[in-house]
Amino acid sequence: MLVKQALDILMPALPQRLPLGHSQMPTWITYTKKILVEEGHSIPNLVHIFQLIVRHSDLFYSCRAQFVPQMVNSLSRLGLLYNTTAENRRLAIELAGLVVNWERQRQNEMKAVTDAEAPSQINDDFNPSSIDAKRSIDGSTFPDDATKRVKVEPGLQSLCVMSTGGPSSIPNIETPGSASQPDEEFKPNAAMEEMIINFLIRVALVIEPKDKEESAMYKQALELLSQALEVWPNANVNFNYLEKLLSSIQPSQAKDPSTALAQGLDVMNKVLEKQPHLFIRNNINQISQILEPCFKHKLLDAGKSFCSLLKMIFVAFPPEAATTLADVKLLNQKLDDLIQKHVSAVTAPQTPGDDNVTSSISFLLLVIRTLTEVQRNFIEPSLLVRILQRLQRDMGSSAGSHLRQGQRADTDSAVTSSRLGCDVGAVISNLKSILKLITERVMIVPDCKRSVSQILNALLSEKATDASVLLCILDVIKGWIEDDFCRQGTSVTSSSFLNGKEMVSFLQKLSQVDKQNFSPASLEEWDRKYLELLFGICADSSKYSLPLRQEVFQKVERQFMLGLQAKDPEVRMKFFSLYHESLGKSLFTRLQFIIQIQDWEALSDVFWLKQGLDLLLAILVEDKPITLAPNSARVPPLLVSSTLAESLGMQHKVNDVSEGAEDTPLTFETLVHKHAQFLNNMSKLQVADLLIPLRELAHTDANVAYHLWVLVFPIVWVTLHKEEQVTLAKPMITLLSKDYHKRQQASRPNVVQALLEGLQLSHPQPRMPSELIKYIGKTYNAWHIALALLESHVMLFMNDTKCAESLAELYRLLNEEDMRCGLWKKRSITAETRAGLSLVQHGFWQRSQSLFYQAMVKATQGTYNNTVPKAEMCLWEEQWLYCASQLSQWDALADFGKSVENYEILLDSLWKLPDWTYMKDHVIPKAQVEETSKLRLIQAYFALHDKNTNGIVDADNMVGKGVDLALEQWWQLPEMSIHSKIPLLQQFQKIVEVKESSRILVDISNGNKVSGNSVVGVQGNLYADLKDILEAWRLRTPNEWDHTSVWYDLLQWRNEMYNAVIDAFKDFSSTNSQLHHLGYRDKAWNVNRLAQIARKQGLYDVCVTILEKLYGHSTMEVQEAFVKITEQAKAYLEMKGELTSGLNLINSTNLDYFPAKHKAEIFRLRGDFLLKLNDSENANLAYSNAISVFQNLPKGWISWGNYCDMAYRETHEEIWLEYAVSCFLQGIKFGVSNSRSHLARVLYLLSFDTPSEPVGRAFDKYLDQIPHWVWISWIPQLLLSLQRTEAPHCKLVLLKIAIVYPQALYYWLRTYLLERRDVANKSEIGRMAMAQQRAQQSVSGTSAGSLGGLADGNARVQGPGGGPLSSDNQVHQGSQSSGGIGSHNGRSSHGQEPERSTSAESSMHNGNDQPLQQGSANVNEGGQNTLRRAGAIGLAASAASAFDAAKDIMEALRSKHANLAFELEVLLTEIGSRFVTLPEERLLAVVNALLHRCYKYPTATTAEVPQSLKKELSGVCRACFSADAINKHVDFVREYKQDFERDLDPESTATFPATLSELTGRLKDWKNVLQSNVEDRFPAVLKLEEESRVLRDFHGIDVEVPGQYFTDQEIAPDHTVKLDRVAADIPIVRRHGSSFRRLTLIGSDGSQRHFIVQTSLTPNARSDERILQLFRVMNQMFEKHKESRRRHICIHTPRIIPVWSQVRMVEDDLMYSTFLEVYENHCARNDREADLPITYFKEQLNQAISGLISPEAVVDLRLQAYNEITKTLVTDNIFSQYMYKTLPSGNHMWAFKKQFAIQLALSSFMSFMVQIGGRSPNKILFAKNTGKIFQTDFHPAYDVNGLIEFNEPVPFRLTRNMQAFFSHFGVEGLIVSSMCAAGQAVVSPKQSQHLWHHLAMFFRDELLSWSWRRPLGMPMTPLAGGGSMNSHDFKQKVTTNVEHVIARIKSIAPQNFSEEEDNQMDPPQPVERGVTELVEAALNPRNLCMMDPTWHPWF
Repeated sequence: MLVKQALDILMPALPQRLPLGHSQMPTWITYTKKILVEEGHSIPNLVHIFQLIVRHSDLFYSCRAQFVPQMVNSLSRLGLLYNTTAENRRLAIELAGLVVNWERQRQNEMKAVTDAEAPSQINDDFNPSSIDAKRSIDGSTFPDDATKRVKVEPGLQSLCVMSTGGPSSIPNIETPGSASQPDEEFKPNAAMEEMIINFLIRVALVIEPKDKEESAMYKQALELLSQALEVWPNANVNFNYLEKLLSSIQPSQAKDPSTALAQGLDVMNKVLEKQPHLFIRNNINQISQILEPCFKHKLLDAGKSFCSLLKMIFVAFPPEAATTLADVKLLNQKLDDLIQKHVSAVTAPQTPGDDNVTSSISFLLLVIRTLTEVQRNFIEPSLLVRILQRLQRDMGSSAGSHLRQGQRADTDSAVTSSRLGCDVGAVISNLKSILKLITERVMIVPDCKRSVSQILNALLSEKATDASVLLCILDVIKGWIEDDFCRQGTSVTSSSFLNGKEMVSFLQKLSQVDKQNFSPASLEEWDRKYLELLFGICADSSKYSLPLRQEVFQKVERQFMLGLQAKDPEVRMKFFSLYHESLGKSLFTRLQFIIQIQDWEALSDVFWLKQGLDLLLAILVEDKPITLAPNSARVPPLLVSSTLAESLGMQHKVNDVSEGAEDTPLTFETLVHKHAQFLNNMSKLQVADLLIPLRELAHTDANVAYHLWVLVFPIVWVTLHKEEQVTLAKPMITLLSKDYHKRQQASRPNVVQALLEGLQLSHPQPRMPSELIKYIGKTYNAWHIALALLESHVMLFMNDTKCAESLAELYRLLNEEDMRCGLWKKRSITAETRAGLSLVQHGFWQRSQSLFYQAMVKATQGTYNNTVPKAEMCLWEEQWLYCASQLSQWDALADFGKSVENYEILLDSLWKLPDWTYMKDHVIPKAQVEETSKLRLIQAYFALHDKNTNGIVDADNMVGKGVDLALEQWWQLPEMSIHSKIPLLQQFQKIVEVKESSRILVDISNGNKVSGNSVVGVQGNLYADLKDILEAWRLRTPNEWDHTSVWYDLLQWRNEMYNAVIDAFKDFSSTNSQLHHLGYRDKAWNVNRLAQIARKQGLYDVCVTILEKLYGHSTMEVQEAFVKITEQAKAYLEMKGELTSGLNLINSTNLDYFPAKHKAEIFRLRGDFLLKLNDSENANLAYSNAISVFQNLPKGWISWGNYCDMAYRETHEEIWLEYAVSCFLQGIKFGVSNSRSHLARVLYLLSFDTPSEPVGRAFDKYLDQIPHWVWISWIPQLLLSLQRTEAPHCKLVLLKIAIVYPQALYYWLRTYLLERRDVANKSEIGRMAMAQQRAQQSVSGTSAGSLGGLADGNARVQGPGGGPLSSDNQVHQGSQSSGGIGSHNGRSSHGQEPERSTSAESSMHNGNDQPLQQGSANVNEGGQNTLRRAGAIGLAASAASAFDAAKDIMEALRSKHANLAFELEVLLTEIGSRFVTLPEERLLAVVNALLHRCYKYPTATTAEVPQSLKKELSGVCRACFSADAINKHVDFVREYKQDFERDLDPESTATFPATLSELTGRLKDWKNVLQSNVEDRFPAVLKLEEESRVLRDFHGIDVEVPGQYFTDQEIAPDHTVKLDRVAADIPIVRRHGSSFRRLTLIGSDGSQRHFIVQTSLTPNARSDERILQLFRVMNQMFEKHKESRRRHICIHTPRIIPVWSQVRMVEDDLMYSTFLEVYENHCARNDREADLPITYFKEQLNQAISGLISPEAVVDLRLQAYNEITKTLVTDNIFSQYMYKTLPSGNHMWAFKKQFAIQLALSSFMSFMVQIGGRSPNKILFAKNTGKIFQTDFHPAYDVNGLIEFNEPVPFRLTRNMQAFFSHFGVEGLIVSSMCAAGQAVVSPKQSQHLWHHLAMFFRDELLSWSWRRPLGMPMTPLAGGGSMNSHDFKQKVTTNVEHVIARIKSIAPQNFSEEEDNQMDPPQPVERGVTELVEAALNPRNLCMMDPTWHPWF
């Protein structure tokens, strides 16, 4: 290393420091030479010197003659010994290189001298640098590695000595004498040349290019060889040793023969490149020698060099040429033979497909390819074909194995062995190369052609063929086709590859290629190439003949439609134009093409209607301008539309506006110009501008295509002629029943859905087979489309039974039992079916089962004379079986199954018996049952039960299959339907539990293994898994309202598992008793739970049987034993005739085991039995025993309380009353959840307490122990009680609430205070006013008392209020001086139009014109009228004391929550004062109300305006334009006053209308004017910052979003949602003439609550809140009853928050719409006047009113008018169409329909129950998204005696449009059953008590406020006791009302009938008949026509 460095430093300095000596050579050269000669025998020295020369070659160049011979001589010594080091070898190669380079340099110099006689030193200057560069490159590849050097050197010397080839063996080349030739021209002689070249060749063969260094040397050697051959072109190259190498490849040598060969070939190639002819002449024999081994070793890399060798040979001497050497020809011959031989070896059938063969094929193909490049017809076609076949075989097998090994597509994934990987790769590349070789020559030979076609076809259709191979085939075929046709033109004789037929078949094959495994890139490439080819053939008329083009189009493109589904839009458009041109341009031909002619199978996995759509839309006229539909929202033009020329002119002007820079300020002018420009551009749009993008969108998104098709198809269908429609109907059915749609089954949306929906919307609808519709509906998830179609079919073709059966089947599959029963009840022939089904619907299984049984018996006896259709009899059987399963009659079911060999029933029932052996022997082997998840589940049960070795594995497999099936089924069900998925969810639970069961068994067996070896499992968590699962099972049970069969299925299987557990641990009783008891405990719990559910669902027999049979062990834990006894006893308590056995059971129970709590409960039960047996003494004893044993027993207290209450009612002893109340309160204290409903009773008793106050005493005693939150829902009642005798007790409760739940109380308390304050402060004025009013009323009938304003002190002027307007309409003129404009009271609460007719009105109907007054009803719930009656009702507390009490409560609240009270006050003051309506809006509401009054008046339209109406009008005129208004709203008054008074003031006699119809006309005009003004002038959305700064900045800390305390559950104060802020936008909601502001309150959790601010409320407003409170109570009852809970029955109860005595906030839904709006919307769309039917109806009745005809005739007249209207003016599908347009899809429609039906049923139920009338369509709000209904003004009216008054001919509103929306059987199915279920829930024995008291409280409050606001003019005499109404009368009125309500509910609730003896009625009556009769009454036209016209009975 050091030597090297030293020399390197020294060298460059030498030429300067040692000048030329005397001789010609520099001294240092001589030294160097000397060392070389003297020390040359030692290799290290030699190496040093040579390295020096190499590194500084330019210095030695001039004296090279001295060194070259020596260098050449030492080459082999350094480089060829095979044990020499790499470094030395590299040095040798570098030396050789140096010699070659010097020689080249010399040649260049010579050339340069001869070329240009320039001085030679230039060259000298130039050359060294080039050499230097060369050298530095060489050097750089070999970094000096010092350590290597050092280690190696010592060894080198020894090596040298031993080496056989010492220096002596090298022929010594004499240094030529210096005299003969100067150094500069030194040129190595031929021997040297040869030596160098041969050295390089040998080195190249010796090196093994393994690592990086060696391969670099190898490359260098080859590179130098080329250079050397360039420098000495004629040197002789000798290959003898190559021969030697090949012939004697000694195995001992390390070299692998094939690498040697490769190197040899490389070397030969190098030589050949430079001197082909010479080399071949000399060495042809060696070359032919090489051939054989080459073929033998078949190297792939060497293959390339071998081929280039051959190629060069044949290029140099083409075999056919005459000059060619004989040897070469021989070589050629030999090659041929070899190839033949190898091909036959390879294609021999038995050769295995290993790597060897593959690579040999690759080699062959390489050779063949090279040769064919040189000479085309080199090879026999048949050979190629044979190879191809062989490869195809390989491909198949390798791909097959490849796919088998784990379905992976990536070749060297972990699964696939690498060998396989390379294998497939090789096969693929071979295939590609051979395909390229198949040229014309092959295809001319018919045999070959045939077999090639076969092979290609096979490859194309093979699933696993690699993408690249397919692409290659595509290229080849494409080449053939294109070649053919290019040449065809020139010479017809020219052989073509393919004729037309073959071409078509190839193209078809190509289009069917399975492209699943393609990578995206190759997919794209494939599509591009193939479609180009295809389009070229179809469209290029210059190349291809027409018939061929048509054939390809028809057979390839039309069949596979690849062009039409191309990804690239341009390609697609090209193909589309082909279709477009080939079809006629009429709609019919297009449709026919889509439906009938075109076969879409190729596209059956995509949404192919988009292609069809394209064809239809393409023939639209594209250059027409776009226009809007006439009834869509158009803006009227500002100017009269100008002619086209003018508009063009305008546009020119527009274009002059320069498009200024963006930031220039926008002036008005530029804005207008820009807009004008925009409008101009828009007006130029044409149809194409819209359609072309739409069509593109439809291609990318199937949903768009779906919607477009559903839109377009019905339009196209309507335009066809009748014959054309008929022609298409059959093909349409054929298309729908095609099998290939199945491939789309899982996609959403799919074609079938679209086709079906298109048909559903078409008119006339083509009649389709109902089975087909059913099949499509359930298979393609088109449920709701199919349902709609079938429903309409059923309505159209009433007698088509098939259709109804299909529909019923779909309902069944969707689990819509109610709908199905409704349909059957409408269609059934026998009464049994109807009665039986209605029993089934409401869970009366036993009776329905016996009914169906009777029916079947009758049918077999021939009672029905074969009139019953088969389907109905099948229904009986099916329902009988269903009832049996609900009643758990598994033995009966099993017997039935055995007798008819019904394996499904057997599978379902046998395992529950359990009878596993029969199942094993007779069922499992034989059962041919449809594959469902249920079947899989039962098989899994069986496998687990069988406990054989692989039972668990089997079970898991079964479960896996079951899950797949269940998920598949889930995906097939409609998205939104909950009901249809419930059975599946239950199925999933069972599946999960089977999986857990197998884990339990595994756990047990593992545990047993462990415990077998050691002491019995002491390890703590040994059975952890098992314990966890059993724990989870207790928590995971079905819902209590699920059918018993669901429970039974689940719990029965668990029983099996518990048995397994008991069995496993039966021997552990001493060692591990906990485990031992585990199974027993859980099994007992399981059985008891099942029995409890059966009992709760009313199946008492089932309950008892379960308890007796299912447990089957003698011992039971105490807790469970107790549960078992109580369940049994409770069941006996309810069963007929079992009371004594129940009592015996209890008496025989040994109580010693049980803890006190359980003992007490057993005592209580004994009391219940005794009470039922009428032994009341002992019952009392039993109850008191129960309580004395255990005091905290809520049920005990309640039972005892009930007993005391009963005793009080019998004896009227007050002591019982006190006992009762204290018992109830204790019960409430201990058991809050279900005893809370007893509060109603307590409060009721408190309200009607006897004078000595027993109730009050008990109440005060226990008050403190009761949780405060219980009272929250009773706040309104407690407040009202403040002015009654019980005030002190209620005040205590309210004080507690005020402190704990301030926000629950504040709003109500505040409003109450404001109302009371007015009363208390003004009592004196009030008295005076009263006298005045009485006086005035006798005179003029108007009242003018005045009352002070509200809290903010605004004076409120009291105007004259005309009589009936105030009672009859919420607008309440009287109350507000017809809109005391400027106070907080705006106008009209719900502005919904007039209230129902009260007694006042009914008297008017008799033609009385005498006006009836109602006093000022201004103060809500008793203004000063309270005072007037204070004495009369015996109110102990005067209004003043009530006010004081309320004030105390408020002060307590404020002192405890000062900040909160302040914030709330701010909030409410703002809301109450800022959001009032404007005077225009109020006037509009008044006009609207007056107009309705005109419609309602029972006066002939031609008669004069009635007197009372005139009074009302003059009152309105005065009120709306009062002095106050004139000051405050100057503009308003200026604009309207004069005209309004001229038109409508009776005092301006000249202009006042003469007749009622004229007045109506004027009011209509005013309404229209005002409406348009209100809508145009005022924004639709107000901004909060403009309306109320305070609310904008409002940030409450403590304020909650109001209305969170209505839930009637305990509310933790920190769990409420705080009010974050009020939303910035305040939309104005306008409904039928009234306007409201809608506030959005945003909660701290981000939730939004919308409230409408209602102003100017009527006194009835509080009734709304009361009825909602009643609804909430009923909702809780619905929750608890299984039939109502199962149907999700729940009344919608929005929150109502009072703000002020006249203002409240009502929760609103953004989606609300009223029924009337639906109708008005329809009229607006069709340009009709909405009021037309009303006016028509009134005109028709004119003669009736004049009293000329009899009452009967009046009914006929009304009916006739009604029928006329329904025929011509109002159709019955308005609502259905409206909802269809509103909701996005059939699924939504169905969900809406169900929810809406339930809500409507509940409304109807409530209307009937509390007798609420006046349901005109504007008072019914429904949410368009959820179907929830909210009725405004929903409260009863009372007559003079305080009883509910109701005189409408219909029980509730259910009109034609509703019925049409639900269809007949929908009404029968959904509405009737929901009403029945509601009735059932409310009168169930548990609830009827509570309901009574809740109703009593409701009526108490209602009658209190009614008595305060009764009109003054009403005679007082009817009241009992001549004017005073005492507490007793009051109570009497309340009870009478309650009794009536309860009686009405009982008349329709199904329980009532089910109690009757079974055999009494023949034919049997359905239990729903009460409701059915009501529904019929509601739908009956004779009743409807008697309704008021404003009720819109026809809508």
